[in-house]
Order: sequence, then C-alpha cells, then structure tokens
Amino acid sequence: MQTDQQPPELIQTLLERERELNCLYRIEELLARRSCTLEGLLHDVIAAVPSGWRFPERCQARIVYDGVVYAPPHFKPTPWSESAPIPAGEREAGSLEVSYTTEVLPSPEGIFLEKESKLLRTIADRIGQTLLQRTLEKQLGEQQAAPPEWPALVDALRRTDERLYIYCSRKMLYLLCRSDITEARQFLDSFAVTFAAHHPETASEVNYPSRQQPRNDILEMSEQVFALAARHLTDAEILSSLHRWIQENRLSFLIKTIDSPTVSLDKIIDVILRYRAQIGDGTVLEQSTEKWLRVSLIRRFFSDSIDFINFAKHHLRVSDFFDLVTRIIYPAESNGRLGGKSTGLFVAWRILARAAEKEELLADIRIPKTWYLTADCLTSFLHHNDLEDVSELKYKDIEQIRFEYPNIIQLFKHARFPADVYRGLSHALDDFGERPIIVRSSSLLEDRAGTAFSGKYKSLFLHNQGDKRTRLHALLDAIAEIYASVFGPDPIAYRAERGLLDFREEMGILIQEVVGRRVGPYHLPLFAGVALSSNEFRWSPRLRRDDGLCRLVPGLGTRAVDRISNDYPLLLSPGQPGLRVNVTPNEIRRYSPTRVDLINLQERVFETVALEQLLQEHGRDIPHLSKLVSAYRDGQICHLPTFELQLNDDELVATFEGLVKRTPFVRQIRAIMQTLREAMGMPVEIEFANDGDHLYLLQCRPQCLESDTAPGDLRHDIPECDLLFTAHRFISNGRVPEITHIVYVPPEQYAAQSSLETMLDIGRAVGLLNTRLPRRRFILMGPGRWGSRGDIKQGVHVSYADICNTAVLIEIAYRAGAHEPDLSFGTHFFQDMVEAGIRYIPLYPEDHGNLFNRQFLTESPNRLTALAPEYAHLSDVLRVIDVPRERCGNILKIVMDADQVMAAGYFIKPSDNG
Repeated sequence: MQTDQQPPELIQTLLERERELNCLYRIEELLARRSCTLEGLLHDVIAAVPSGWRFPERCQARIVYDGVVYAPPHFKPTPWSESAPIPAGEREAGSLEVSYTTEVLPSPEGIFLEKESKLLRTIADRIGQTLLQRTLEKQLGEQQAAPPEWPALVDALRRTDERLYIYCSRKMLYLLCRSDITEARQFLDSFAVTFAAHHPETASEVNYPSRQQPRNDILEMSEQVFALAARHLTDAEILSSLHRWIQENRLSFLIKTIDSPTVSLDKIIDVILRYRAQIGDGTVLEQSTEKWLRVSLIRRFFSDSIDFINFAKHHLRVSDFFDLVTRIIYPAESNGRLGGKSTGLFVAWRILARAAEKEELLADIRIPKTWYLTADCLTSFLHHNDLEDVSELKYKDIEQIRFEYPNIIQLFKHARFPADVYRGLSHALDDFGERPIIVRSSSLLEDRAGTAFSGKYKSLFLHNQGDKRTRLHALLDAIAEIYASVFGPDPIAYRAERGLLDFREEMGILIQEVVGRRVGPYHLPLFAGVALSSNEFRWSPRLRRDDGLCRLVPGLGTRAVDRISNDYPLLLSPGQPGLRVNVTPNEIRRYSPTRVDLINLQERVFETVALEQLLQEHGRDIPHLSKLVSAYRDGQICHLPTFELQLNDDELVATFEGLVKRTPFVRQIRAIMQTLREAMGMPVEIEFANDGDHLYLLQCRPQCLESDTAPGDLRHDIPECDLLFTAHRFISNGRVPEITHIVYVPPEQYAAQSSLETMLDIGRAVGLLNTRLPRRRFILMGPGRWGSRGDIKQGVHVSYADICNTAVLIEIAYRAGAHEPDLSFGTHFFQDMVEAGIRYIPLYPEDHGNLFNRQFLTESPNRLTALAPEYAHLSDVLRVIDVPRERCGNILKIVMDADQVMAAGYFIKPSDNG
C-alpha cells in the first residue's frame, strides 16, 4: 500500500476536511450553550467561523439578525464575500456573511470553495434553528413563570412560525379526541362531512382527488381547536402539551434527515449527534415517532430486508446508534451500510444488553472496541484507482480466477485509498493506540441465513506496534487484501453455487481491538472459541441436538474456527457438559490442544507456539491458569489449583476443567445461545474470547443447518460383496443422491509422497475433477483432514472451490498411519459443507464391525487420465472410479442414520429405493 509519500492534493484535501469539521464541531458546541446571552453567543460564533476557511487569518464574519448587526471590532466590508440567509421558521430573519480582508488567490472553484459555501449554509441554518428555538423557549418560559396565559404563546406561534402553529393545533385536536371530548370527535368528523357534501353518492370511496382546503380555512379551524381546548382542558394541561410539542418539533430535523434516502451519511451522523446533545434536557419522542426513527436507522445502516427490520426494530433503540456513528469511516456520499458481520455483532450485543436486565449471567458480556468501514468504501476504492473492471473476474472460469487472483491482491495492495477513508483510518489508529487489532470482513451478503461465507473472506491480525506511519501502512495493506478477497476463487464459487454472482457484493470492514492481555512478549486471550445452538454431529446418543456445541482453545480463536491439521480443540456440549468426546486420561491427553495462536509483540508477528513452551516460560503471568490446564501425573488427569501446578515438571494438559466445573462459563454460554436463539427465531453461531476477566462477543450469525435431517433407510440384508463400507462413529442424518463416481486418494500412497509440489498437485487435480464430474453424483475419499491449515501431510490440500460439487466427503483413518479425521464440527470448513449440503463421514476401517472394500477402490480401472489428462502423473495416488461401468450399471447408494450411529455405502440398481 503506497502510503509513504501521499500526493500533495490528498494532503490538502485531508487538511481542508479536518478544518471544516473542527469548525462545525466548535459552532455546535457554542450553539448548545444555554446560559450565554444572544449577543455573547453570536459574537462567539462569528469569532469561530473563520477557522473553517482556507485563509483563516484573513477571514472575517458577521451576522445580521432581526436588523441588528453582530461583527468583530475591525470588520470592514470587502468585495471578496459570500453570505447565506438565516431562516426563522418560514421567514428569513437575517444573514451570515464571510469575507476576506484582502484579495486571495482563487481556486479553480473561485474565491470560495464549494465545500466552504456548503459549510456557510449549514452554519446559517443551525444559527436559525437555534435562535428560533431560544425565542420559543423564552416565550414558553415566560408563560410558565407568569400566570398561565397560553393564548399569548399560541398567538406568538401564529405570528412567527405558522407551520409550527398548525402542527400544534393538529396535535391538540388529536389529544382532545383521545380524551373522549365529543365536540373534538365531531370537529374531526367535519372534514369527512365537508367532503361528503360535495360527493354524497361516493363519500366512502372515490376515484378522483378530494378538494383542497383553503389555507385560511385551516388557520380558522386551528383557532377553533384551541378555543375547544380552552373549554375542556386546564391552562396547565394546555401549556404542558404545547411545551412538549414544541420540544418534539425541535427534533423534526432528525426525522426529516434520517428518513430521506438521498441525504449523505455525514449529514445523518451530524443530526444523530445533535439529537444526542439535545435530549439531555429530558425530551422524549412519541412512541410512534421513535419507532419510525428506529426503522429508518436500521434501514440506513444495516438492511432494508423487511424480515430483518421486523426483527431488529424490537431489539434496537435510537440511542443504540449514538456511539456507533462516532466510529464509522465512510467515503463521500456513502449509503452507510455496514455489512453482515457488523450487523450481526451489533444487534446480538444489544439483545444481550437488554436481556441482562433480567438475567444476571448476561450482565457483563462485552464487545471489543470496534471501528467500522461502510461497505461502499470498496466501491469508492475501486473507482478511486480505476479498478472497476476487476468485477468481470467473477464471470470467468474458476481456473482463470485462480490464475489471476494473486495479481489482484498485489494490484490492490499498491492502490491508494480515498482521502475521506484515509483520514478516518488515521483517527481510528489514534483511538486504538498501540493495542493489537484485527481487521475483519463484513460484506453485504456475509453472516446471513444461508450465506454465512464462513472463512471465505480474510480476517487479518496486526500487531499495531511502532510509529503511526508504519501502523497506518500495515492497516491499509490489510484492508486492501480483504478487499481483494472478494475476487478470490472460493467466494466466487460460493456465490455462484447460490445464484448470487450478479449481486453487487460490497465489503464492509470491522477493525477491532484484539481481546487479551500481555503475557511476556505475547498478546493473547486466556481462551477463545466458537459455540453453536444446534449440534449436528453428536458423539453420544444421549446428546440432543439443542444441547449445542462449543469448541474451546487457549489463546486466539483461530484454532477453534479453522480446521487445523496438527492439533485439537476441546469439544463440549453446553447443554450436557459432562458428556465428553474423550473420557479416558490417555484420550484426554492425546486429543487436547497443544499449540497456541498469539501475537508476538516483541517480534511483531502473528505466531503459533507450543503450549508447553508458553507455560514453562510465562505460565506464572497467565491469570487463572488452573481454569485452563490440568496436570497429567501417574497416568491420571489431576485438576489442581494454580499454586500446586509445577510448570517445569508437570506435563500440563489443556482440559479447561477448572473453567467448566468451577466457573459459570458453561451456564453463561448456554444463556447467551438461548437468548439469541429465542430473539432471532433460529439457531445461532457465535465466536467469543475471554481476557481473564470478561467474556467478549466477537461474532454472531444464523447457524446453517442440514437441509435434510431425516435418517436414511438402512438395510441390513445387503450382501457383503455389495458393500463398499460401513461406519459407526460420529454419524449424522442425511440423504445422499445416487453416486456414479468415486474420487479416491489411497492413504498409504498419500503418506509416501515426499514432494510438496506433488501433494499440492493432488489438491489441484481434485479441484479440476470437481468441475468435470457430475455435480452431487461423486464422492471424495481419502486420508486425514481435508482442507486443513497446517501440515499438508495430514490431509489433502483443498479449499471450498475444490469440493463444492461433491456429495460426500469420507475421511479415512488407519491406526498405523499418521492421518486421523478431526471432529471439526463448528469450524468454517464444516459450516461450508453443511451449507452446501455435503455430507461428512469419518471412516475407521480397523474398528470392530466396520467393513471396507479397499480392493474395489484400488483394483478398479482408474479414469483419471481420461477425465484430467494434465494430471495423469498422479495416477498412483489419485484414482477416479466410474461405478456404473465397473458394477454393471449399478450405482453407489450411501445411507446415514444418527440414531443407529451407522452409515453404509453399497452398490444397487439405479432408482431402487431398496
């Protein structure tokens, strides 16, 4: 990212924008003061105005209001001036003038910049609104201090602001009707009577416009309304109502601005902050008005989906947006959308915050400090660098996309950011200081029901250490890389699968402080993980689907959400934490986390270290260590308090037993999941982290479930010669289409490979077969952990785009080999398969009672060369079997039954329901 030498015009634009904003903020501070006299206020304003112009030392300002001139002592009229009217309701009460004392070098836009003219009009409007409000408040205060003579206030309204006068009369008529005043109801009905007199035959339904009431008639009716109020309400009631309605009307700018789809985002944010400042006096909006604003804000920042609006409006308040808008980075003319991940996290947090009023377990749930880039920052970035043509990449062949993608990444990394975005990111870094941060994707399609995009777009950790210039360069580089990931093969294949290629995908960004604390040279959370409402892969028949699933790891949660080839997380069910996958001490020890992802602040890198090394060197700096680890002594797992752990002598195992049994963590996670599931009306998936003191919510999205969860119809009368395999561990329900092809990677041949290039070629060949074999009519069979991060020898190196068309992935494990399937339920890899309808079966051929027809797979003719001749050199380690050709027209049928904990694959005639 080229940030070392920003062009002069960019620097100038940034300085101009900063100058204008600082001026406007100062004006707002002055206008918000209630104790200052009118003269003092206007003199302070004209003193602050020049700071927003290009040449403040030569700039002067004056205000003319109600015939009185307010100017600095040495003000002199000059020809280099510009003015804007100051409105007062529907009349012009004066003007604001800005001028230069001497001639200045004009810009291409003239003596005054276009943005300066806009700033002048904005300040004039705000002066008019404030002064009119002060006048009305003064009149109202005088009425409240003196004997209640509200007619004088009403008369003043009619003379100074006819629109507000009519507004108050309308509100008064509605109040009288709600008070069951018969005359008021008759008065309201008179409008209909007047219309019916002109059209008696069609009074209830007409097909042409009704007659417009003359304005004088409306004013006369307003007088009658107040006369009616005088007969039925006390003076105090009328004064109180007028006061409330005038205060409400003071906030009308908020309604008009937010509900307009054409108003720019900076204007939206400005009025929200003004609204926050003005409700400090206790003014509240009517319930209907507040709901209108709430919906408008939801639509502006999150989504215009009616289903989402109907859900979110019950859980968000206007006040929830106050802090949010102060941390949004956006380009000029932004629409304000923050993307799916931002939306999910923000709404979930507010749901939990309100639920905490009744549920103590939720009282201290937090989210990290977060800044947001709007999704259309990507569009602005592309336009700023003339890169719009990269969007055509999504219509190319997947192999062409793979070929071009690395160049796209570098192209983006060498591009520049628009000035508004650059400046916003600079402010964000000032806010974070030198705390480590993570840059996360938040596309418009992401984290929605059916389009989770799990792991498709990047999340990048930054150490964020050193001078600001270096840190800003790293931040821009990370954002550019995430932008480039929109055009990567995996997300494009994912979108193509769901018919979303033509959707204009835009990428929002979250910049979050990394949860954790310093431990020696490292920054890391105590633990992190992912939790799901529904457990689709149950390891015990006693587990229910709704008991949920939780994956825990020490350190950063990357090892919980990614599929790691050489490590294991702790799996537990929040509904039944006593039912564990591993029970014996040796199993607990063998399948525990042994490595930790963290940020090395000293070396300034993301790093993976051995848990044993971390504990030996810095274990005493880790708070609440006994929550994480137990000691393995004499063949037993010993759960000890921290002071009894011998860091250099004990073999320490990450069991999380102290966390599970001696803290409310499990009950807290279950409460979170139940609260969010109930509020959203669907199962959810969350990511979380704990810094040793507090639990932080990092992400929330709908959990994608299997589309067909009915058990298959298992047959027990299949001859052994027709069986390909049987499996009896970790089986889910599901139905599989008739299979015509098998792609098989023999575990022993794969383990024998010594060439990294050959192993990468195997993954590439699988990806090619994925496009050439009949969709959902082939299965993948092979060793270890496919698609994992880490040691490539542990499993075939593939991504989502390489396997998205398969029907089933079967991972094979032999005890004598190094390969073993990992129960990675809840990772991005498994969520991809669930969303795509790909079934998963772990196969242990050596388990008692299992059958595996290895001879058929190794001795049947290999069709690889015919289907992918460019990979013929892999024929000894990659086999493609045409089932009907080898089994006299039969196909492979696979059935799965979670209740019986069994899956089977057997050969049978096509379309035979068995």
